[in-house]
Amino acid sequence: MQTNTSSYRVLGLAALSVLLQACSGPKSSSTSGPNGGPVPTNRITINLTVETVDQGPAVVRANLNDGKSGGASYRLDGGDYLRACVSSLCRSMADNDSVFTPDYIARFDYQAGVDYVVSFNRVEARSAPDSRVRLPPDFSIVAPVSHQPVTDGDTVLVTWSPTGAPARVSLSYAADCSSTTASHIHSSGSLGNDSGSNGRANVSINSIVNPVKSSSASPITDCSIDVSVSHEIQGRIDPAFDDGTALGIVSHVVNLDYNPR
Repeated sequence: MQTNTSSYRVLGLAALSVLLQACSGPKSSSTSGPNGGPVPTNRITINLTVETVDQGPAVVRANLNDGKSGGASYRLDGGDYLRACVSSLCRSMADNDSVFTPDYIARFDYQAGVDYVVSFNRVEARSAPDSRVRLPPDFSIVAPVSHQPVTDGDTVLVTWSPTGAPARVSLSYAADCSSTTASHIHSSGSLGNDSGSNGRANVSINSIVNPVKSSSASPITDCSIDVSVSHEIQGRIDPAFDDGTALGIVSHVVNLDYNPR
């Protein structure tokens, strides 16, 4: 029995150690490498997006990390910095000051078919000056109309034009629901992809509100549901990085007003 207790204690301490490492915050880009030096660029993963929603500004966002599941992000210091350019306009990317996963952000006007170029500039390690993303052409949600009333059992046909092909098209939702106790319940999730590239998708209202109902201790009185349609195309990352992703995303949102039967 003492042996089993000791084993459980060791396992518990190991799990706690992993948790503490995951919650220890970002690492320094200039001192977390071998012998306390800069992290080699070929050991860094970049996750890069350029996204515009409802014809708003194009937000360039980059996160540099170690590429491991539950791993650490890097906070840039020691002269390391990210810079974004579109056409002839360039801006330094600002740290969002996150405690755990710092993202670096710059904002521009939306331009389709133009490269948004992100450069990772370094003083004591190899730079990665040429990660590129283009935004898909803009589109419009044709149906439903904004604030269309919906209720239990409804299926809403969402259509948009142009279809977005060959871009990948995905749908998602964000719901803000009220209950009889006046508390708010928030829910979000995926609604699938337009696998047929035909510019239309059926959205089941039950698939959105039923999880909210099951998690609420009191009856739901109404929900404001935002349905997002996103067109995504892949960019490319500078080969100096170990790995990464680059996506250009154009999204539009339509709102549905839910009331139960």
